[in-house]
Amino acid sequence: MSMKYLFLISLFLMFPFLVACDDRSEYERLVERELDRGVRYDSLFLGYELGMQRQDFLDHSWELNQQRVVTGGAQVQYKMKDLSAAATKIFYPDFKNDRIHRMPVEISFDAWAIWNREFHSDSLIVQLLEKYEDIYGDGFIYTHHPELGRDAWIKVDGNRRITIYPKDDRTARVEFLDLSAQ
Repeated sequence: MSMKYLFLISLFLMFPFLVACDDRSEYERLVERELDRGVRYDSLFLGYELGMQRQDFLDHSWELNQQRVVTGGAQVQYKMKDLSAAATKIFYPDFKNDRIHRMPVEISFDAWAIWNREFHSDSLIVQLLEKYEDIYGDGFIYTHHPELGRDAWIKVDGNRRITIYPKDDRTARVEFLDLSAQ
């Protein structure tokens, strides 16, 4: 046999072992695959976007405040009325190079009480997943989040990662992150 055939046969026999050696998690493979696509998804909610300049964020928040859509200063509050019960969304972005690169959001039902199981964060997360799949599309996976050190619902589209998990019994946390700004 020639060296060429011997090399091809060796490569063919080694391929399954090389693939099996990929010890990256499902999440890590998903992030790599999505970033390699080179597609940007910057939309968040209420007209906010990843990459939005700080002053544009402040101006947009001021306009929404004047329209009585949101309230707040150091934190922005938005009353959600499209869930099974009234809930409040509290958010304020993290800026990197004066642009939004991360938007942490905390949501809880207004009628939450320790004895009202229907208003606990686990029930809220079920509704948020359904709502966010309608808005951002299917594809949330329940997997280990390496930065949080816990399991969470995660969706990655191009550069945008959306993470949903319970902060505690009352509050669900949703985080939008621009992976390309990491």
